[in-house]
Amino acid sequence: MYLLVAGLAGSGKTTLVASYSKWLRENGHNVRVVNLDPGAETVPYKPDFDVRNLFTVVDIMKKYNLGPNGALLKASELLLEKSDEILANPAFKPYDAIVFIDTPGQLEVFMFRAEGRKFVRKLLRRAPTIAIFLVDAQLCSNVGDFVSSWALGLFLQIKLDIPVIPVINKIDLVGEEERKLIEAIVYEPETLKEVIVKKLRGLDAALAEDLVKLVADYQQSMRPVMVSALRGDGFEDLFSVVHEAFCSCGDLS
Repeated sequence: MYLLVAGLAGSGKTTLVASYSKWLRENGHNVRVVNLDPGAETVPYKPDFDVRNLFTVVDIMKKYNLGPNGALLKASELLLEKSDEILANPAFKPYDAIVFIDTPGQLEVFMFRAEGRKFVRKLLRRAPTIAIFLVDAQLCSNVGDFVSSWALGLFLQIKLDIPVIPVINKIDLVGEEERKLIEAIVYEPETLKEVIVKKLRGLDAALAEDLVKLVADYQQSMRPVMVSALRGDGFEDLFSVVHEAFCSCGDLS
């Protein structure tokens, strides 16, 4: 089975891949880790497959005379062009391990473009595939930003047509008041209306309320999780939700 780890830049994807895969191994699970981010300078884990052995953003910039953004777009094209070669690597063997896939740091480049979606479809033809979508808990200082980021998980599910587990990361870095706000979003999103009315005005408030309703409806089908990738908090709960998701679309060994 494949477990894609996605989220906005800085949400802690790579840290989660490193710490959660280590936790799973320590608890007796067979795990392989794949790095699909050609722009990563370093990763805090030893990848079983590393796309940087095929191409990097720096190499693409030099070869095609592109800037950073253009190189990222070209990287997504190369990922699809070389997908058969990539998926033939033993690291992608899906039925004897949980295969973690650390996705590119720029969510829109990989997940919201046709190349990324086609790559995910190839994964789905091989084995059950789900995604973990990370949201940085520190965004809760601005309720509009937090709700907007939280709702991206729903849009990701629509784009990729796979189960998406919403995960609030860095919960250890927020205070008690912020944690209560996050818990309201995660467990009782309808109660956010009062907070929105107090902190937002006009169109921003109306949009945030609509997003809250979407989140509330969305969470009926997928239970959210709060974790600290750095400290390992919430990993047992995350494993339980991953298990539920895989059982809905395949077997979790």
